[in-house]
Amino acid sequence: MGVFQGDVIIKAMIDLSLEEMRKNLWLLDDVFESLNVLKYTSDKYAGNIAAAKEWLLNNKIDVYMRPRNDKDVLPFVSILPGGSNEKIEMKTMGDLSPFKKRLLPQEIGKPIPYIMKPFTPLGFIPDVGVVEVDSTLPGFDIVRPGMVLVNPANGEGFVIQNVIGNTILIEPDTQINATQLGVVPEHQFYEARIEHTWNQETYSIGCYAHGDPQNLIWLHSIVYYAIMRYREMLLEKNGFAESVVSSGEISEDPNYEGPNGEQAFVKFITITGQVEQSWIKAPKRFIEAVVLKEKTREGVKTGIDFISNENSPPILDAAEEPWHTTAPEEDPDDDL
Repeated sequence: MGVFQGDVIIKAMIDLSLEEMRKNLWLLDDVFESLNVLKYTSDKYAGNIAAAKEWLLNNKIDVYMRPRNDKDVLPFVSILPGGSNEKIEMKTMGDLSPFKKRLLPQEIGKPIPYIMKPFTPLGFIPDVGVVEVDSTLPGFDIVRPGMVLVNPANGEGFVIQNVIGNTILIEPDTQINATQLGVVPEHQFYEARIEHTWNQETYSIGCYAHGDPQNLIWLHSIVYYAIMRYREMLLEKNGFAESVVSSGEISEDPNYEGPNGEQAFVKFITITGQVEQSWIKAPKRFIEAVVLKEKTREGVKTGIDFISNENSPPILDAAEEPWHTTAPEEDPDDDL
């Protein structure tokens, strides 16, 4: 979803409609159908529809984004994004979003590193799928079932079934033709949360025409018809919901100075609606293994260390338990 680009979508609506109407002039019969409801208006204004068709075919109507640096060429349609206000009652919904997106490393330029960088195995027994490894190599202590043993030369991978002692077990009867192997994570992608909010947005669509004010009425009718015709297909389908369309009065364009006092007129269409804005949080990798270590004078100690008033009870085997407690050393100067 990202940030809603309403002005571009509205421009596409109007461009598409103008192109389609030029190819299918019968659509203008529907635009001005109200003139044919009564015989009186039909007889009196029958030529008006034909004139509108001729005007549309003979005039290039540009659709501009406001503001623009160069001069306007009439007739034209302008699109100006208005206010965009976050809906206060929906503001906290972004923090509660359950949506996530998977991102491939090549998409975001963040390669997933090896668990174990390429190493030379100590031995390999194909019929039982045993790969002997130097257990002191960096990363071996976090290798877990589900990770993938890979041949870095060609990318061929073998799912790790188990890790026992200094051996990695893969599917039996697997043939590996490699002098070096590496271990990569099971999940070869990143995952990111998608948060979102909702805004109430407004767009002003100006219809500009010079000469006879009737030209502006034709242009306004064509643009209004385009908005209503494509609102569901292009706006609502892209998340612009609960839209309301309104039109203002016809006024003279004070910025236009035509030859021989020719006037230009403008009529604005305003469209408001609710849109969803979303953003991706920082991509993160899956936690596939955790090893807690502490370097001590006696070497590397693993597991969770609880600070307690007493040492671990004697019934616990310190070599087998993943946790232990440590009593703080007493300060001889402590009066307590």
